[in-house]
Amino acid sequence: MNILAIGAHPDDIEVFCAGTLLKYKEQGHSIFIALTTSGNIGSNEYDTREEIAQVREQEQLEAATLLGAEVKFLRFDDQGLQDTPETRRAVINAIRWANPDVILANYPGDPSTDHAVTGKIVSEVILSIPGKLIPADEPPIAKNPSLFYYGTPVGIGFEPEVYVDITDVFESKKEALALHKSQYAWMDVYQTHGLLDILEITDKFRGLQAGFAYAEGFRAFRIHGYMPNFKLLP
Repeated sequence: MNILAIGAHPDDIEVFCAGTLLKYKEQGHSIFIALTTSGNIGSNEYDTREEIAQVREQEQLEAATLLGAEVKFLRFDDQGLQDTPETRRAVINAIRWANPDVILANYPGDPSTDHAVTGKIVSEVILSIPGKLIPADEPPIAKNPSLFYYGTPVGIGFEPEVYVDITDVFESKKEALALHKSQYAWMDVYQTHGLLDILEITDKFRGLQAGFAYAEGFRAFRIHGYMPNFKLLP
């Protein structure tokens, strides 16, 4: 299968669903990552948006090597993502590029605007991916992928309906997130715990809910023609 993880920022994938991607990798599936922004305001340590975006893209590429993933950067502005025809076209292109059987995406109810807009757009363009008259640069695809939303920062406002046991790959997930070094100081602006500590606490809590040591939680998107197949989760 082809698995596409769509996120708003570099490190979203590693925080929220890298364990699941690692499980897919172990099973021999092809992994794709698409990011709507390159996180170009995500630091007070750099002087320009261009500089931090370049740093964060490189961090993402390094993390993707651990996940065995190909990466597509859509490069819209961080903390300013808008639902526009241009953004929708780019997301449609990204989905068609990956030709996925499963999509993992931000939750539309996420309090983060970029996260919410990313998830909303993915949900609302999914019916467009087979249409030849839809404005896009990639050709239509015939698959009807199952779309699952991963969690929100520290799980606020997100109640999973299905869990993936990531106990055996958690250390590899942590290693992938650790490559996003530019975010250590940036997250300290917002959070009382370090980035890797938050990962440990959140995934252990999801594991506690599901009866595993560590887990990732998901909710499914449902619309006629694109009903979720839970058996496709690893």
